[in-house]
Amino acid sequence: MSVFEELFDDFMDRAKSVADSATRKTGEVVDMGKLRYEIKQTQWDIEKTYAKLGAIVYESKKSSESYDEVIELAISEIDSLCSKLQELELRLRAYKRVVKCHHCGKENDQNFLFCSRCGSNLQTEEAAEPDVVEVEVEVVSSQEEAAPFSQEESAEEE
Repeated sequence: MSVFEELFDDFMDRAKSVADSATRKTGEVVDMGKLRYEIKQTQWDIEKTYAKLGAIVYESKKSSESYDEVIELAISEIDSLCSKLQELELRLRAYKRVVKCHHCGKENDQNFLFCSRCGSNLQTEEAAEPDVVEVEVEVVSSQEEAAPFSQEESAEEE
């Protein structure tokens, strides 16, 4: 085999390696975009369900009727959505190769031993208590918000 053929083969091997790496990185970027979209959608669903819950509680207090089953259903749905949100955020941090400080919430490189903001030990905090999901809630007080939720419940019972 000539020197030219060896150089050409080496060049082709390197070009293939670069193309494979670019393809893998592109796939990761697409997956991260999908995760970010799903996170935003889940956050929006949580806010919407909080608003429905508030409307149900308002209507319950105003009319003196008991909506306990509907309230429990809404609480269950919020809990489920919050769990889903935490899982999605963990998956996104894995793609980004970061860990979240349980003390201050700062995202740090997964190889860091200590938080770059507060100095907390990141290695021992993995077994600590789970992240708390914070959601801003806008209070809605109308009967129309409570009505669709109660209709959904009656449709599920049938």
